[in-house]
Amino acid sequence: MRNVVRCGLIGFGTVGKGVYQLLQENAHLIKLRTGIDVQIVTICDLRTDLVRREVSGITVTDNWRDLLEDDSIDTIIELIGGIEPAKTMITECMKKGKDVVTANKKLLAEDGDQVFDLANSGSAKLGFEASIGGGIPCVVSLKSGLVGNRVHTVMGILNGTTNYILTRMYDKAIPFDDALREAQDLGFAEADPTFDIEGHDAGHKIALLSMIAYNKKVHFSNVQVQGITRITLLDIMYAYEMGYVIKLLGISRKIGDEFDIRVQPTMLPFKHPLASVRDEFNGIMYDNDMTGPVTLYGKGAGGLPTASSVVSDIVQMAQKDNIYENAISLEGEINYMAPGKRKCRYYLRLYSEDKAGILARVAGVLGNYDISIASVMQQEVEGTYVPIVITTHGANEEGMMRSIGEINKFEFISGDVVVIPVEDFE
Repeated sequence: MRNVVRCGLIGFGTVGKGVYQLLQENAHLIKLRTGIDVQIVTICDLRTDLVRREVSGITVTDNWRDLLEDDSIDTIIELIGGIEPAKTMITECMKKGKDVVTANKKLLAEDGDQVFDLANSGSAKLGFEASIGGGIPCVVSLKSGLVGNRVHTVMGILNGTTNYILTRMYDKAIPFDDALREAQDLGFAEADPTFDIEGHDAGHKIALLSMIAYNKKVHFSNVQVQGITRITLLDIMYAYEMGYVIKLLGISRKIGDEFDIRVQPTMLPFKHPLASVRDEFNGIMYDNDMTGPVTLYGKGAGGLPTASSVVSDIVQMAQKDNIYENAISLEGEINYMAPGKRKCRYYLRLYSEDKAGILARVAGVLGNYDISIASVMQQEVEGTYVPIVITTHGANEEGMMRSIGEINKFEFISGDVVVIPVEDFE
């Protein structure tokens, strides 16, 4: 075990500042609990003047290679995000024997092979807890607490921005754009929120969780990703009347020897544990062969919660200094489930002209693909087009998508039909 860990920090943004603040306030507590003294000795950021105004007693540089060449630094904390130059920084530091802790979900999910190979070769250790659940210890739970379990399902609300937006739409009956603006004003959403609201952030996280859970390689490009931009107040209202809430879920299920991995808005029944996860909070559920369902809940983003995971990785790597440990052990590649095999209930919302015979034509298309209607709801509203909501019994996804393609072409339909899976997870 290393009793002193000398760290070089790359990136002094929200999370970088959080790591600095945590160690300023709690380094003594960490040492008291573990015997390990965690120190930041150098900070690398292009805004050197800003960093020097906020820290003291720490070397500040704008050249990350200063950290690479400093033999007294044994651990690198990478917090700049993105693929390059972060990948080069991480791999060069690991080749030199420096352990790395990162929150870089995009790099690890899309182009992490070389990073994982270096970690698994024993060149250096890699910690990436902060890249998935913010302050939620979801990686260590899989790799340690649940290590004796076969994981059947990983399911989670993995993005605080989208969960906050959907919660505000539900609570305050405000439209998507207003809820997004509120999230931006409070700092829960970026000025450009595309990465979050289109589901890419959650997609990176479910890809990484799937690799840890099943020990199989997942290519992010094969993960089905859909965001929340088409969800309206009407959908929120109808879901409530049916006994459901709409959440953006990352879902990864093992069915036989195939895997269903996706991110999409999903209707969850009120009784489901994740249905009560509100605002900017995240929740992750593992369903395992020995323990059954295990749910983790907490803040999935933010400077201090994410900093907590960063420091946790640093301490764990120091405690296991001379112990070989794979970052992720992978045996072959995931066998992806074909859309034709995925089956669930569906909610459809469409806008149609208010004319006789329209519902029969829509039902006819669904029937051609063996899709059985469970219920139909229609609101009386003024205007050329009226909303119609249809729920189905269990239906094949491929057939559903083909039928929607046909329905979208009808001259009496305005816009595209919105399709939301209804998951009961019995």
